[in-house]
Amino acid sequence: MQSRKGGSPKPIGEILVERGSLLAGQVEKLLSLQERDGSAGVRSQFGELAVRTGWAGALDVTEALAAQACSLSDGDGLGEILVSISALTPDQWESAERTRRDTSLPLEEVMLDGGLCSQDQVRAALQLLSLKRNGAARNLLHSTFVPFNMMELLVSEAIGEAIRADGRCACSQCWSNLFALAMNELPPRYVSEHTKILDYLPRFRGEYGELAVKALERALRKVRDNPKASCRARFSDELLAGKEAETMTHDVVVHISNRHVHLSQAELELLFGEGHILRPVKDLVQPGQYAAEETLTLAGPKGTIERVRVLGPVRKESQVEISGTDQFVLGVKAPVRESGQLEGTPGIQLLGPKGSAIIEKGVIRALRHIHMTLEDAERIGVRNGEMTAVRLEGDRAMICEGVLVRAGASGRLEMHVDTDEANAAGLLAESIGRILIPVMDV
Repeated sequence: MQSRKGGSPKPIGEILVERGSLLAGQVEKLLSLQERDGSAGVRSQFGELAVRTGWAGALDVTEALAAQACSLSDGDGLGEILVSISALTPDQWESAERTRRDTSLPLEEVMLDGGLCSQDQVRAALQLLSLKRNGAARNLLHSTFVPFNMMELLVSEAIGEAIRADGRCACSQCWSNLFALAMNELPPRYVSEHTKILDYLPRFRGEYGELAVKALERALRKVRDNPKASCRARFSDELLAGKEAETMTHDVVVHISNRHVHLSQAELELLFGEGHILRPVKDLVQPGQYAAEETLTLAGPKGTIERVRVLGPVRKESQVEISGTDQFVLGVKAPVRESGQLEGTPGIQLLGPKGSAIIEKGVIRALRHIHMTLEDAERIGVRNGEMTAVRLEGDRAMICEGVLVRAGASGRLEMHVDTDEANAAGLLAESIGRILIPVMDV
């Protein structure tokens, strides 16, 4: 893919049209959708929209993005490769570059029109350029005698079709996982002279091509059987390799968890009187959990926060959950922790109507998390204790990484974020999030 005047890459929509993956009219509609999202403060990637609408395949978008990224370098690196394989002299390359800048023609056309290279040489260089883009020929330009493992070339040739046939996510992370797993199974076969790589290729393909395909099949099974080996972060530019929108996200209700306190029975009695029992006023979504009538005051080194709700039932240890903003008011540096993980956390003074209590530890900023049943986890494709990513659908939509999955025998599908996270995304009191993970067998 050629560079344009001024070094600007060709738009992804134009690349997809050239490859037959999109129609020109669809490009205009997708640009309108992108503009609409931008006016609402949501940054949408063009390729992501193309995949979500079902107008373009995810693998097509990923390959187009790779071509677009490659186009940012002068001449796509094609001239460098032609020089490295002795198909072009440095002076000829410099002359061709000047002509290309003046005419905006692709570098390969300039070279062919000027008789500087043959069609076969350009084709060979383009193939090596494709390898360089994938990292397989990363040492190509350092020396013409750096040993090159031909098995990398064979795996690079076969991996795209293997991913497409199996329906796997094709982002760079998953691509790298599959490539590494396959390469670990294959015997290395090196050549030392890069000018002979394409001469050797047919022989190695005949001897080891089927072996490379079988290694990729085994690698795909490993990824399929182990979700942690696959891409879990479907929100960057690389998220565009996956399945259609309705199969690659899972809705979850998101609730805002305001500051609150869980009390042990001992601290409950110190604050509200001997033998006191919490008085429920509202059941929470999670079974057996409720907001109590009781409130108390948090007293930190710098300030206090009054009318902090107590949640029931009582626990073995007291725990105070605040936001990042709250910690500045109180003067307490609260770490981000999973509920119940209190070692090394700061303490605070609690003030109640009948007395006060000082807890030595227990002040945290709660790690954002999703409650679900084991059946939910199996359906969605996650496991208890692992991290996933969730797109918060507010008027300032954002992606939350590192969302803890809390799956158990009982529970209801619900995500908790604190007030700071909710405000950053512009969430309502109750909103919908989208769990962003690829669909796969687990």
